[in-house]
Amino acid sequence: MEYVTLDMAKRHLNIEPSYTDEDSYIEALIIATEEKTAKELCVPVEGLATIDGGDTIPAPLVQAMLLCIGAYYANRENTAYATLKEIPQGAKYLVDLYRDYSK
Repeated sequence: MEYVTLDMAKRHLNIEPSYTDEDSYIEALIIATEEKTAKELCVPVEGLATIDGGDTIPAPLVQAMLLCIGAYYANRENTAYATLKEIPQGAKYLVDLYRDYSK
């Protein structure tokens, strides 16, 4: 299931819609991020749409996925050579809003 579309991701990454050279890479990042978010919340990917008792995915989870896509797109290697600092209310914070600690 695709919660973040290619168009949404490209807008978030400030990539022109007409630039298609990296579309398959961005689509792979979308899939990886959706699966990562679902694993963090201990639900199947399809369950993200109904998390928190709703019938659509909560906007903070979409934003968390976009933040992760942006980080993965900008940092294509496992190693960073600059000092990085996580933003205080970034992706982890947004996902944790929906974590069920009773499971």
